[in-house]
Amino acid sequence: MMFESARIAEQNDKEDFSRLHKMSRVEIQEHKGADLWQKTTALSANSESLFSEIIDHQEFVFIIGAYDNCPCGFMIAQWVSIYDNMSLDIKEVFVDSKMRSVGVGEAMMDLLINTAEKSSAVSIVSRALPGDRQLKNFFERYKVTARVITVERKL
Repeated sequence: MMFESARIAEQNDKEDFSRLHKMSRVEIQEHKGADLWQKTTALSANSESLFSEIIDHQEFVFIIGAYDNCPCGFMIAQWVSIYDNMSLDIKEVFVDSKMRSVGVGEAMMDLLINTAEKSSAVSIVSRALPGDRQLKNFFERYKVTARVITVERKL
């Protein structure tokens, strides 16, 4: 029986994460605002160094999503202080386009929410690029709604 799952990343996930992270960087180029996001908000663009920086770092919640035990997604959230309380800021979330709509993203989000609730976090925040309707819809299903819109005028 095939099923979706999510778990905290482990050292032996480096190769799978690297593959998925590189895929995410290729895919995001299709979205308006990707260049601004990569220069201002994105985590390190180097997959291997990013993995090493966050795998055992208490500041991050690093989740691997899988289908039939095959890693096909990741979510990286960082503990931040908002309203003088702890919150989780989803820095990056990605699911292989061939594996969307089977519940992998939902499994990762459920694990993140569970982690946040166990730590008495007051909120979960993130961002979505303009035109990324799939990600916006995903967040809206979890009542993660737009609160800030970043604007830019290139000169």
